[in-house]
Amino acid sequence: MRNRLFHIIVFGALFSVWGTVWANDAREANKAYEAGDYVLAETLYREAIEADPENPKLYFNLGNALAEQGKTQEAMEQYLEFRARAESADEKAMAEYNMGTLLTKNEDWDPAIAHLKSALKLNPSDEDARHNLELALAKKEEQEGENQQQNNEDQPEPSEYAKAIKQRAEQLVEQRRYKAAYQLMQEALKSDKTVSAFRDFTERIKNVAEIDEQ
Repeated sequence: MRNRLFHIIVFGALFSVWGTVWANDAREANKAYEAGDYVLAETLYREAIEADPENPKLYFNLGNALAEQGKTQEAMEQYLEFRARAESADEKAMAEYNMGTLLTKNEDWDPAIAHLKSALKLNPSDEDARHNLELALAKKEEQEGENQQQNNEDQPEPSEYAKAIKQRAEQLVEQRRYKAAYQLMQEALKSDKTVSAFRDFTERIKNVAEIDEQ
């Protein structure tokens, strides 16, 4: 059902669009969207909704056209409308995914993370959602680190042991063994308090590990 236009490599690279809608306005809207004419696509999707207001796919596609124009609030409203009308878990996951991905573009990390987590709960096999969740968590960690520096917050200087443990945990993360990485950091913290210097990293992998367990 989902026709992915691009592979995700950065935030916001993907907004899914259905290519099979029977109303003429919707077909023309899809063509305009694929051609990059998002203003025309928006107009045509709105006309299609007037003609077929019970078709949930039209709200989703309208959300995509609005998102591409930077109309975040309006796009979110359409995704929420689609989610309310969607019947399957996969369709609800698509709404959650696009909302989360869109919010990352505005660096709204907390709601973005929440929606991406919801997308994974509904569709645990969605690697794009997992990828974006990992990036959102990393970006939030980076932002929080910058804020901590600005506030001159004291952090312990990590020992060589702590650095080695984090290096090993990063290797586990590369293997997508998030639970093992988190447990390694937690165990090391018991014997070396300077491991707390990496608490943002530890919290990030904990969040991903919790998703894998659900």
